[in-house]
Amino acid sequence: MKKAKYYVSAMLMVACFTQPATAQFEGKISYSSYDYSSEGTEQKQDEFTMYLTQDRILLQGDKKYDFMGSIQTEGVLVRLDFQDFVFLTGDEKALKISKMDITSMMNMFENGESTSKKVTEKGEDIKYDKTGEMADIKGYQCEKFIFHDEEEPNVRTEVWMTKDLQVNWGMLAEPWSDGADAMISSLPTDLVFKDKYFPLKVEVFENDQMTSRMEATEVNKSPIARAMVKVPTGVQVLSFQNYLFQQMSKQ
Repeated sequence: MKKAKYYVSAMLMVACFTQPATAQFEGKISYSSYDYSSEGTEQKQDEFTMYLTQDRILLQGDKKYDFMGSIQTEGVLVRLDFQDFVFLTGDEKALKISKMDITSMMNMFENGESTSKKVTEKGEDIKYDKTGEMADIKGYQCEKFIFHDEEEPNVRTEVWMTKDLQVNWGMLAEPWSDGADAMISSLPTDLVFKDKYFPLKVEVFENDQMTSRMEATEVNKSPIARAMVKVPTGVQVLSFQNYLFQQMSKQ
């Protein structure tokens, strides 16, 4: 599932910082992910949903995920209007990280030009082919792209994307640190950022055998998203520093 998650994460999560689009989609998009054994046995891994409005995005899954190694989150709320991320931890507390925090962390962890150079060089290994093959996924016409990583020649990732879902992605047009700019530019997200494609299906193959799949199970235009993209009542939103301080005080 690592490859499928890499491409979807690159296109959905990093895309949380690009420029606004017109005729924006508002509603929910749900995905399911699967792994496949060498015998072809399918095993369901996770379900997650994106709730999208004009100025906010909530990405919420069935499972909890580790963030920075020690923080578990069950959902990420991207507040474009506040230029921050809110990580929902499920314990009546939430961690807020602003764009300024991210830029500061990137500047702190950059090692001269070496970090930017390594990330950029890795991105140059990833190529894609536009096949022209079309398919209908949940009522949207999608085009098939095939991604290749030169470091893994036996692996290919087939991504089906549509231009019929316009999403307001946010802040990428604003200045970022050199390291953040290098990281974003290294990912295969130009199709989302510049050409306004949106991924609805991802299939990963190794030696021509499918190893993982992630596909949209529901695309629903609905005002329900407006109620979902809010911090739940009773949840305390803490800065990164205050959150770490409270966690350390429990030990």
